[in-house]
Amino acid sequence: MSLGSLSLTPLHVLDRSAKGGVVKTLQWFILILILSAIPVFATVTVTSPAPGSTVTSPVQYTAIATSSTCAKGVSSMGIYLSNKQVYSSHGANQINTQLILSPGYQHTVVEEWDHCGKASYTTINITVKPSAPPTVTSIAVSPSPASVATGATQQFIATATYSDGSTGNVTAAASWQSANAAAATISSAGLATGLASGSTTVTATLSGVSGSAPLTVTPAVPPGAGANVVTWHFDNQRSGLNAGEESLSPANVTAQTFGKLFSYVVDGYVYGEPLLVSNLTINGTAHNVLYVATEHDSVYAFDADSYGDGTPLWQVSLLGSGETPLHGSVIAPWRGVTSTPVIDLASNTLYAVSTQTLTSGKTTFRLNAIDITTGAQKLGSPVTIQASVPGTNSSAVNGVVSLTASSLQRTALLLADGNVYIGFGRAESGWLLGYDAQTLKQTGVFNATPNLNGEGKYPGGGGIWMGSGGPAADSAGNIYITTGDGPWDGQTAWSDSVLKFNSQLQMQDYFTPADYQFMNCNDADLAGGGLLLIPGTTEALAAGKTGKLYLVDTTNPGKEQANDAGAIQTLWFESDLVPLHSASCTDVSGTHTTQEDSSETYGTAAYFNGSVYIGVTPTSTTARAYTRQFVYSGGTLTPGSYTSDTIQKDTPGTTPFISANGTTNGVLWMIDEGQPIQNSSSKPPTHATLRAYDANDLSHELYNSGLNSGDVPGYGIKFSSPIVGNGKAYISTGYDLVTAQNPRGEVDVYGLK
Repeated sequence: MSLGSLSLTPLHVLDRSAKGGVVKTLQWFILILILSAIPVFATVTVTSPAPGSTVTSPVQYTAIATSSTCAKGVSSMGIYLSNKQVYSSHGANQINTQLILSPGYQHTVVEEWDHCGKASYTTINITVKPSAPPTVTSIAVSPSPASVATGATQQFIATATYSDGSTGNVTAAASWQSANAAAATISSAGLATGLASGSTTVTATLSGVSGSAPLTVTPAVPPGAGANVVTWHFDNQRSGLNAGEESLSPANVTAQTFGKLFSYVVDGYVYGEPLLVSNLTINGTAHNVLYVATEHDSVYAFDADSYGDGTPLWQVSLLGSGETPLHGSVIAPWRGVTSTPVIDLASNTLYAVSTQTLTSGKTTFRLNAIDITTGAQKLGSPVTIQASVPGTNSSAVNGVVSLTASSLQRTALLLADGNVYIGFGRAESGWLLGYDAQTLKQTGVFNATPNLNGEGKYPGGGGIWMGSGGPAADSAGNIYITTGDGPWDGQTAWSDSVLKFNSQLQMQDYFTPADYQFMNCNDADLAGGGLLLIPGTTEALAAGKTGKLYLVDTTNPGKEQANDAGAIQTLWFESDLVPLHSASCTDVSGTHTTQEDSSETYGTAAYFNGSVYIGVTPTSTTARAYTRQFVYSGGTLTPGSYTSDTIQKDTPGTTPFISANGTTNGVLWMIDEGQPIQNSSSKPPTHATLRAYDANDLSHELYNSGLNSGDVPGYGIKFSSPIVGNGKAYISTGYDLVTAQNPRGEVDVYGLK
C-alpha cells in the first residue's frame, strides 16, 4: 500500500525476511505513526428523510454534522436540490427544516462546512409522491348580518378555510341558496336581490360544507315618497342639488310661512353634514330618518319630521370600554367623528371614521360600518385604519412614512365602485385611502408627499381636507381630489393640485396651477375648497384661497403649464367687481409673485339648471362677502348674479345647497356661520344664520333665520353646509360654547309652519 511517498512491504513478506521479528516490529510502529496523522473527514448524519424513501411534500430534513479535524468546529450546513442550494443554516451544526419539493425523483445532498475550510456531504435520493389536496373544513359568508331594500341587490362573499390552514374566496365555485325565496333570491354568483319585506338566510355550499348569513329585506322608498341625502353634498359629483323637492319653493320660503320647527341636542359638536333616509322601517315603524355623528364619537338616528320627546330612534357610541375621543385644540375639546359619514342604501350601512384614545394612551382612527336600522356594528367593524408607503421625508422611519394620529380626518367620506374613500390632512403629508365596503379590507393608499417636507408657517404636505368637502367620483369609477399646501415636483410630490385616480388609487392624471409655489408659500392652498364635477359634462370646477376658479377637463386635466394653459378656463370670482392686486411671498425657494382678488374659497360649488353657485370669504374690508352664480354655457363660465352684502364677513367657508322640483322652484340655501366656534379671530362665537335665495336671482333673499327670534339656531360651526329634503332644511350648530366641560351640539330643523 502507498501513503504519500512512503512504501511499506506487505506483512506476509516481512514475516519471511532475514531480519525476523525486529524488522516486523519497526514496520508496525511506523505504520501506526503515519495512520494517526491522516485527517479523519467530518461526518454528516441525516436522520430524515431516509435514503431511497418515498415521502410527501413538505419533506422534513433532520441532520447533524461533526468535525474532529477543526478545533473551531462546523461553521454552516446546507441542502442542495439537483446541484442548486435551496437551504442554508449559518452558525449551526444542525438542520431541522421542511422543504416543499415537486413530485418525482429528487437528488438531494446535505453538506457541511467547517471553520478550517473543509467540507463533507451525504447524498439522500428520495421519491416525492403527490400531496393530497387540502379539504374544505368551513365556509364563512359575509356580510353577516346583511340588509337590503326591496328591489336592491347585495353581493355576498364566501370564504373557505382548508385543512392546511389556508383560506380562499370560493364565491364563484360555491352553490348558493336562499331559505325564503319570496323575500330574496340569490344567483349562482352570490348576488342577492330583495323581492319583498321579510327575512331569509343565504347559504353557500362547497364540497359538502356550508356557511350561512342572515338577510333582512326592508321596504323600498316608492317614487315620490321622499328624498335620500346619503352623502356629502347630495351625490358623488358633489352637485349639492336635490332636484326632487316638491314642497318648498321661492313662493313659500318666507319669514311668514317658514321657520324653525325644533332642535335636537346631541352629546358633542357636529362638524359633518347631517344625512337623510326616507321611509325607513325602524322598530316596526316607517320614518324619515336623520343621521348625525358627533365629536364625542356618537351616532344618532332621529325622526326627521317629528320631535316627539326628543328621544332618538337609536343612539350608539363608537368608543370601547375605557376609551375617550381625542382631547385637543385643533377641534376642541373633543375630536371624535369630524367628517361627514356616507350611507349605502343597498346594504343599509352607514360608514363613519372615528378618532379615539385607547386605554393605553394611544390614539387611533377606526372605520365603522353601522346598520342604519339598529345602530349595530356590522361587516366585522370597526377596523383600525393604518397606512404606510416608502418615503424619505422627515416623518419617515427606516424609509417608511406612516399615517399618524396627528393627521385630521376632516374630508367627507366617499362611497364609489364598492369602496369607501377617506382623506386626511394637516400632518406631514396628505393621505387618501380606499377600503372595500363589504370586507373593510384596504384597497388603495396614496400619499401626497412621501419624500419632501412642508415648509413655512403652515408646513403641510399636500393635505386632503377640501374645506370639509369630499372626494368626487364619475360614472367610470375615477376619483378626484384637490390637495393643499406643500412641495410639488410633478413626480412624487403633488401639493396644490387637482388629482385623478382609478378605483385602486393609482394616479391617472393631474392639473397644477402655474403659481403653485406662491400658493405653497402664502398658505393659499387649492384644497381650501372642494371639487364639483359639473353634471352631464367631463369638466370639474375647483377653487381655493387665491380667489381664482379653475375649470378643467377630467379626460385631460392639463398637468402644469405656464399661464395655466392646460385648463379649459380660469377666471376670478369678482374681478369685475373688485380690482385684482399683485401679491408676493418669499420662502426658502425664493420670492413668488402672482395676481389675486380679494376673496378666498373654503367651500364647494353647487349646480342647478345650467349654473354653478359658489361662496367666498373676503380678505379685505372693501371686498364683498357673498355667494355668486356663474352661468355654464358652451363649456365655460360667465359671472352672474350674487347675493347682497349682508353675510357676516368672517364666515370661513360657504357651501351652498339647492332644492328644486326638476328645473323649477330653485332655492339656494346657505349657512352664514358668523363668528363660529373656534374662529381664527378668537372672537366671541355668534349664532349661525340660515339663509335662502331665489336661485334664478341671488339678489332676492327669500328668508334668513335672524328675522324671527324663534328661528335662531345654535352657534356657527366652520365649513358647515345645510341639507334640504321632504320640505325641511337641516343644519348642524353648537348648543354650548367650547368653554363648557362637555359642550353639546345641536341640529336645527326648519320647515313650513
